Formats: sequence, C-alpha cells, structure tokens
Amino acid sequence: MTESASLHQPAASRPLVTRLMGMETEYATLVANRPELMTDDLPRFSEIYSRICAAIGRNQPTVPGVFDQHQLFLASGGAVTCETHPTFHALPGGLVEIATPEVTSPDELLACQRSIDALVADAAETVNEFDVRLLKNSSDALGHVYGCQENYEAVVATGVWLLVYRSCILLLWMMQLVSVVVSLPVLAAAYGAMMWIRFRRRRSHCGGDETPDSPPSSDEQNAGQSPAELFDTLPPWAQSVLTGLLRFIHCPTVIVLRMVARHVAFRKQRKYLTALLVSRTALCGSGDLDEEGRYRLSAKAMAIDVVADMGRYRGERPIFVYGHWLGHFCERSFLSLGATKAMFARRQRLQIGLSDSNLSELAEYVKLGSVSLVLDMIESGATKEFVTLSRSVAALHEITSDWNLVRRVMTSRGRLSALEIQRRYLKAAKRFVDQTPWLERGEAELVVQRWSDLINVVSAFRRDSRNVTPALGRVDWLSKRWMIDQLGEHAEWLEKRKTDLRYHELSPDGYFQRLAAANPSLALIAPERIRRRRRWPPADSPAARRGWLIREFAGSGNSITADWGYAMVRAGGETKRVDFKH
Repeated sequence: MTESASLHQPAASRPLVTRLMGMETEYATLVANRPELMTDDLPRFSEIYSRICAAIGRNQPTVPGVFDQHQLFLASGGAVTCETHPTFHALPGGLVEIATPEVTSPDELLACQRSIDALVADAAETVNEFDVRLLKNSSDALGHVYGCQENYEAVVATGVWLLVYRSCILLLWMMQLVSVVVSLPVLAAAYGAMMWIRFRRRRSHCGGDETPDSPPSSDEQNAGQSPAELFDTLPPWAQSVLTGLLRFIHCPTVIVLRMVARHVAFRKQRKYLTALLVSRTALCGSGDLDEEGRYRLSAKAMAIDVVADMGRYRGERPIFVYGHWLGHFCERSFLSLGATKAMFARRQRLQIGLSDSNLSELAEYVKLGSVSLVLDMIESGATKEFVTLSRSVAALHEITSDWNLVRRVMTSRGRLSALEIQRRYLKAAKRFVDQTPWLERGEAELVVQRWSDLINVVSAFRRDSRNVTPALGRVDWLSKRWMIDQLGEHAEWLEKRKTDLRYHELSPDGYFQRLAAANPSLALIAPERIRRRRRWPPADSPAARRGWLIREFAGSGNSITADWGYAMVRAGGETKRVDFKH
C-alpha cells in the first residue's frame, strides 16, 4: 500500500474538519470488447501500467519515487503506484493505486479525488491496441477485494498511553536496527542469485558464446529492471524461501506492532469511530453481487475480519489499518532509521480500511466529512451520545448483508439499525457544531447538511422500497441495485454481474457515468476545479511544496526522486535532500 504523507498539524485553534486527510484508491484494469482473445494474448499488467504512467506523464510533470522507480509522484501532489504483487506483473489485469495529495478540507479532498478519477480514465484511453477500461470498485469478477483507504491526522494517544506508545516506538527502533543487520546477508544472497540466474539466461540466449570469465557488468544486467522484476526471475521455491526468511527476521517487530495497533494507538478513535464506520455502509457502500446471487451493501465490508491489524500481512483485512507502519519498520528498514523519529509525534496518521470506492460525490463527501467531524468531537471529549459495539465485525457483516436495512445489532444503547446509529451520530454532531463559535466551524455545517440529506434519501427507501428515484446517483449501492432490478426477475447471474461491474467503469460507457451525464445536479465539484486539481494541489496543502518542486525540476536535467515527506535532488555530482515540511 502506498505510504501517504506524514499527517502532522497543530490542533490548537484549528477550525472544525480542517485536519489533514487523504485517500488512496485502487483502480482495476479490464480489457473490454475483445472476446476473441485468449488469456495469453492479453497485455501484461506491467505493460498497461507503463502506458498509463506514460499518459499521465504527458499530462503533467512527474518524478519517480525514492523507494520505487515505478512509482510516480505528480505535480498535482498525488502519487501513482503499481499495487500488484511482483509475481503477477506478467499476467493480465492488476490494480493501479493513486493517492491524493494531503489536504485540509473534505471538499478539497473530493475535488482532488474527482481529478484523479478523470486523469486515470483519460490515461486508460491512450492504450490504443487494447480497449482498456478502469473500474473504480471494490471487487472483481473473481471475488478479489480491494478499493480505497482513508487517512486522517489524529492524536495517537494521551496521558500515560502516550508514554507507553513512545516506549513501544523506541523498542521498535532498536529492533529495526537488529533487523537491518540480520537482513543484509539474506538480501545479498538473494541479489546474487538473481544476478546469476540473469547471467545464465543471457548466456543461454546467446548460444553459449559468453563465458563465466566474462560476465556482463552489473549495470548491464540491471538495466531497465526494477527490484520487483528481478525478484520475479527467481524460481517460485526461491521466492517463497526469501519471503519466509524475511518474515521470520521481522516477526518480533510485527508482534510488537500488532500489540501497539490493537491495544495502544488510537484507543479513543477506535472505540468511538467503529460504530460510525460499521453503520455507514448503509449510506456509502458501493454494493456487490456475490457468486451465489446475493446482493450486499459492500464487498469490502464483508471481507473485513478484524478491527485493527497490519492489513494483508497474513491475509487479514482490518477496519483500522497499520500496514504503513509495517512498511516503515520492515520493508524500508535500510532507509527509514532516521525517519523513525517522526513516529514519536503525538499526532499520527490514522488509516481506515473499511472504505468503499464511491462514484457518488454526495456519498464520498459524507464519508470523509463525517469521519473528520467525529474525530474533532472525540479529541474535544464530546463522546457522550456515541455508541460502541461489543462484536464489531459480526455487526458489520450483519448490517452489510441486509440491503433492506431492517436488521439491528447490539450496541451500548441497545439493539439499533444502521440508520438509527447514523442518526445518533448526526444528532450529536449537529449539537456539537451548534455549540462551536461560528468562526471556528469551518466546513462543519456543510458536512452536517449533506450528511442529513444522505440519511434522508436512504430513509425514504427504507420506508418505501419503491421510492428509489431520490437515491439514484447519490447512493451507490442503491443505484446499482436498481439497475440490476431493471434486468428482470429471470436475468442470469452473468448478466447481473456485468451490470455490477459496468456500474463502476470510468468511461462514457460506464453506467454511473451515464447516470451522472443525465443528471448534472449530482455533481458537487465544478468541472473547472477538477481540471485545476489535475495539475496543482491546494495552496494550503503540504503537497504544494512537493508539486512545485516537481514542476521546477522534472525534465530539467537534474536527477530527482520524491517521497511523501522529501525529495532527493542530484545535480553536479551532489545529492541534496529537500524536506517538504519546512
């Protein structure tokens, strides 16, 4: 998963809903309208990814990532990443992940996200040999689950828990040092094996003219190949052994990280946010038709199996994800020792994995704005009216599997439906905003208004299942359900599943795109703002400095690579680190 920027901002005198936030969205690639092609004839995902990146590079200045040469940082402040395992690069299909710049407003984040949707959709159209489409959804035809993740700046701990947290980070820093030392011989052996295999293959390809006494230089061997592609040259058993060894080396680190994730970090946020996130699938779920023909509010929600964890380390799918911490302490150990000091800060990045990829602008805005506002309430201690769940994952699956919105789950306030939980949070949020001085409300009143509008639209359907029209284009799961119903009672599963997938297609043929074109009132962001955010981040964003540096130095003849917090500029034989926070 892409590591978003360090989300640090003083909270004193900060207006409501102005904390730093960002999103990472995974787009699925699909080759359409070519039924005559066999799987072996389809383009490799690495080829599609390269062409999409090239098209984005023609739209705006870009630079490669510090840690990954195939990652692109954009002048707009975002970043593009190949979110597919290295062993799948040669196969068709795959995920392109694009992260927004970090911003301080739900409205700005929605504008940035819509600009990314437009940017990647236009880029896909340039793959001329094949009709490549991008889907902004949460599951594919084979049942693989992906989607988006939300990131918010938040207080990681207070009081004695902050001391415990910092003690754990200190312990992890020392463990990180040990892991670096122990990993070196393993990685050296793996690199040597990859170089030997490449040399043997080259010698075989040349008919044995080359001899072991005159191997090609390492520069020749490595030319044009990323670490992922070199890793792919290893036999499957060697890949498994290498991965297993590295996991074994980092196992103690993972154990400590898991303890911090589940028991120390963001305790208050996890306690009071969980019910909001679980119940919001009734408002912001993107809908899903499973293999047995059952319709659910969200495929991603049904895949969630734990409240807080690393995310994908052992296949787990948590509500609160700490995979960026795992990447910091394990995957980037060689280059992140000095950066670990940022982990001692009181405010850290809270990542939420229970998040669908929305096409509805109203649903996406409410998803972001409501969480930001509730986080303000938690940090202010205004949690009296919130509810908690004793069995969060079970409650999530119960709510998500009932698109009629009838079921109730056990909470600290008795058995409540998803809409009843949402109304409780909305009522508490409205009271909190009303009691806040007008000059300090920021965008909160708009959040409350749109949150109320979305609840009312879904409630109208709950009262009368025939009253779907107000929800069309505003509630993704309900809009898609209505489209599937138009196929008739006797429609085959494949036909329904096609409608499910085509709803999310980012092209003029996509079913949501047709719906939006027929009803311009669904758009909350003006086209001009979307065009501007395709090239420039907001002026008050930490990404503004990163975007400026990329525009100034990309293509200037200087070698520049970027990460979220800094860039490395090489000029005249010297390398300079430029921090974006200063």
